[in-house]
Amino acid sequence: MAPNSLSTSFSFPFDTDVQESLKRWSANGLKAGLATLIRVKRSAPRPPGARFAANEKGDVAGSISSGCIEGDLFEHIQQVVDAGEPRLVEYGITDEMAGEVGLACGGEIEVLVAPYDPDDDVWPALERLTSEGSAAVLITGISDPVSARQLLLFPDGSRVGTLGAEALDAAAEALGVPLLDTGGTRIGGLEDPDATVFAEAFLPPPKLAVVGATPVAAALCHLASYMGMAVTVIDPREVFAKEERFPNADRVLCLWPEEGLVEIGLDRYWSVVVLAHD
Repeated sequence: MAPNSLSTSFSFPFDTDVQESLKRWSANGLKAGLATLIRVKRSAPRPPGARFAANEKGDVAGSISSGCIEGDLFEHIQQVVDAGEPRLVEYGITDEMAGEVGLACGGEIEVLVAPYDPDDDVWPALERLTSEGSAAVLITGISDPVSARQLLLFPDGSRVGTLGAEALDAAAEALGVPLLDTGGTRIGGLEDPDATVFAEAFLPPPKLAVVGATPVAAALCHLASYMGMAVTVIDPREVFAKEERFPNADRVLCLWPEEGLVEIGLDRYWSVVVLAHD
């Protein structure tokens, strides 16, 4: 795979099960490790950003391959937790490997396995991000001298965490900020020729504003809601802008469009469909 690769198909949300498990294990004083899928070539069960975690007692959470490699990854996590050093692990499939550990789907993947550090400021910031539905890009170092270091970038230019030097943070920001618009993941090098990072976007759920409380809008609300979008209908006519007419909408605002779009906080993560005649 090319050293600088980009995937913009979608943004993979941080597994809630993994997040909650790591938090619970840490509260109980248990050491843990985290495996993150960073590269996919050809077919694979899950996309970059998938995670699998395990603690020193043997409890696990999440999945990277839906069962193909988790047993082997578990052993790597235990070794990483004991040694305190991250490592990259690759999996693929050949005729000779058919009966061993590998991906029966024919793909190749690369996984970063690292100790989980509960004192890393990035983790509580990422938890808040997930709960609030905000946007950010998580930068994770995958090679020395930044291996397993983390930096979280926000749309307003603020950051949490560091890769170890301002020059590296700035280079990572230049690499990761475009993902705030496109979503997806990217792997790329920084100013240091040996420093490579994995950047992944965490974007809010898709949101749709429908201007015009029409019958077509009602059908669109049903479809958009089914696809997981948060839908708001905007129309200044009280007789039409009624919640009972749009049971699949999250909100119905009886406002003029220019007022309604301000009310919802229109930004780059909204889509707008105009169904009003005027």
